Amino acid sequence: MRVRDHALISTASAVLATPLIGRGALGLWAGSVLIDADHYVWYCLKHRRFSPLAAAQFFNQADPPQHSATRALHAPAVLWLALLLALRRRELLPVALGMGLHVALDAQHRVHMDRARSAALARDGYSCQACGTTTPPVAAHVWRQPRLLPSYQTQNLISLCVRCHEAAHARSNGPVSWI
Repeated sequence: MRVRDHALISTASAVLATPLIGRGALGLWAGSVLIDADHYVWYCLKHRRFSPLAAAQFFNQADPPQHSATRALHAPAVLWLALLLALRRRELLPVALGMGLHVALDAQHRVHMDRARSAALARDGYSCQACGTTTPPVAAHVWRQPRLLPSYQTQNLISLCVRCHEAAHARSNGPVSWI
């Protein structure tokens, strides 16, 4: 899911939770948004440069790395640790819940995108719609996405071979769909 979608959903959740949990809503928001810091820390260490913009472009490439260090804060052990800390220090509970919200949104997004990608590939006969090749791997590329929140409609995806997929990302300076 794109960073801006996470930020929007997290902000809306925090605003809606404010009457119930008061200042804890800030912790809910922070846990849900700042959990993605693992992506940027990994990028800075791996590429020896600090540039959030370059990191975002890096993760927006056609096939970004899925190294476990890019998702260290998303690991079940870290989430359990956050929950255990929150049980000992109640003020950390909203942060732990925010982290859980983020991971749940990622899982929901992955399920819906996998379903949409499979449908788009089947619709396109598993062939690249740019050059016509059927040589694997052919992937479904999100070529059109609403400004806010993801869309899982098949008409927003197109099947592309690796070469055409990378070219599409290079043209758009990154995919419309985020981690």
